[in-house]
Amino acid sequence: MKNIKSMKCFYQQALLVGTLALGVIGCGGGSGGETQPAPDIPTTPTTPSGTLDDQFTLWLTDLTNKVILPNYQTLDDEAKQFSADSLAFCQLDNAKASDLTELKVAWQELNLAWQSIQWVKIGPILEHNRNFRIQLWPDSRGYVVRDVDKFLLTQSTLDVDAVAKSSVSGQGIPALEYLLYPNSNQDSLLNAGNKIKRCEVVMAISENLATISAEVLEAWQVTGGNYIAQVIGGTGEFTSVKDAVEEIVTNWLEQVERVKDEKMLAPLASGAPGIPAITEFYLSEQSLVSIQANVKSFQQIYTAGDGHGFEKILVEFLEQPAIATQMNDRIAAAITATETLSGLYAELLNSDDGRVIIDNNIQKLRDVRDILSIDFIQATDINIGFNSNDGD
Repeated sequence: MKNIKSMKCFYQQALLVGTLALGVIGCGGGSGGETQPAPDIPTTPTTPSGTLDDQFTLWLTDLTNKVILPNYQTLDDEAKQFSADSLAFCQLDNAKASDLTELKVAWQELNLAWQSIQWVKIGPILEHNRNFRIQLWPDSRGYVVRDVDKFLLTQSTLDVDAVAKSSVSGQGIPALEYLLYPNSNQDSLLNAGNKIKRCEVVMAISENLATISAEVLEAWQVTGGNYIAQVIGGTGEFTSVKDAVEEIVTNWLEQVERVKDEKMLAPLASGAPGIPAITEFYLSEQSLVSIQANVKSFQQIYTAGDGHGFEKILVEFLEQPAIATQMNDRIAAAITATETLSGLYAELLNSDDGRVIIDNNIQKLRDVRDILSIDFIQATDINIGFNSNDGD
């Protein structure tokens, strides 16, 4: 890779050669007074000029504008939509099964919007425990059920302020899942003896989620908290542009590990039938589609939303096409593997064929982890603050 100093030397040499060629032309020379043509001189460098930090800035600019902000906007839109839909559902005098199905679909869309941006662990989402308020998981001690049951037993009217001041476990997407997909039909929002109270809790939690998502989006926007400027400029909580890149790549790697370990390896266990009860969304069977959304987000990160992605940096600036190809291939293979995740997670965990499919997905994520944590960071000269938690 040519640096600035070598580029200056290159142009100085080119200028000297051009000057000498003009001297030859002016003086004639050779028999018959014929002039000698000047040699062909490259007019542009073969690799982009500038520094690696300049390249990182371009990636950060496109990642924030083409991926992070749009995904937070979608989360805000879906949270608002679900809040409006829950209010409309709860105002129905005689809600039908189809009405409840529509509300469940709205919840599923809200969850998928969250899963696409779940990997971000910098800035506003960490303030005021917003990430845990949106989703506390894993929840091995059953805090979500405990806190929602407390809400259902409150004698006073539960409003959004009361929810926002409560424990994080009762405020988010899993709490809504528990209310929308109860274990018993007797607790359904259609016919539960306390369905009015259940609706009250759903509306309060959904309004709280809409508030949280709006706060995160506003904090990122230029017209709001302008956190985007800190990320692109490597200022504020970051010590440099490179530091911002390192934090985000660390988030990326952590999410690869989280999907592999917590969402797949843990439920797979050592043998059939696995442990389906600890999957991310056991009640609603949205665990597999959530994994698919997670893995697709890895491509968004790498390409910066088809902007100035890491492929451009690796190929055009760092002259590392082999690593770029491997990154592309392994992310694509992981995404392709998720397409085989269909049906009920519990059935996959309990069958030989299903367990092979899950294990293949785990291996593809290991492949992404390996290239990302070794060759990729070496080529880009970045450091990550991640400690692997599985040792596999």
